[in-house]
Amino acid sequence: MNRFTLLFTLLICTGLVAADNRYVIDDLTITVRSGRTNSHQIVKLLHSGDKIEVLSELEENGRQYSYIKVGDITGWVLSQYLSKTKIARDRISAIEAKSEKIIAKNTALKEQLAKLKAENKSLTQQREKLNNSAQNLDQELTKLKRVSAQPIAIQKTNDKLRIDLATKTSEAKLLSEENADLKNRDQRDWFVTGAAVTLGSILFGIILTRIRWRKKSSWGSNSF
Repeated sequence: MNRFTLLFTLLICTGLVAADNRYVIDDLTITVRSGRTNSHQIVKLLHSGDKIEVLSELEENGRQYSYIKVGDITGWVLSQYLSKTKIARDRISAIEAKSEKIIAKNTALKEQLAKLKAENKSLTQQREKLNNSAQNLDQELTKLKRVSAQPIAIQKTNDKLRIDLATKTSEAKLLSEENADLKNRDQRDWFVTGAAVTLGSILFGIILTRIRWRKKSSWGSNSF
């Protein structure tokens, strides 16, 4: 009769309450029995923090019973020994584990931050070096511009002097040619003058000779 009642109760309770997960409360060992009373067989012992699955619940004689499942084993326990939250020990362990993860992550972040600070310091130093190099290059460029400006000015002066020299050379050549032409003209003039004087002298001598000859002739005719 007890078995029939138990089966009937299970069938009713299964449809009333949905299965959920619960935990055995702190510092406790409870028995899982095949029925709700102490006369039923113990099928398993549960310890604090053990996770079980509640299939159904039933109130009887002012007590609340839960029909549970642990692995392949099912049975009844008093609901007062179950909790919907994990026990403090497990919660503390979870918190400690989470805290350790946070501490480890925080340590990693600190190390990463230190590394980033070191990299930032190195980059800052490199930037300062680059700025110094840039300033030095600017100074060198200014010097080069100043120095290179002198050869350019000298080159311009040399070009002007070459042009002036070429002009003067052309003028000197032209003057030399004019002087040579004038000299040739003077020589021609002297040659012409000399030739004219010579020719004049010859003509004068011929004329003078004729004049003398005529006088002699006239003198000879008068003596006869």
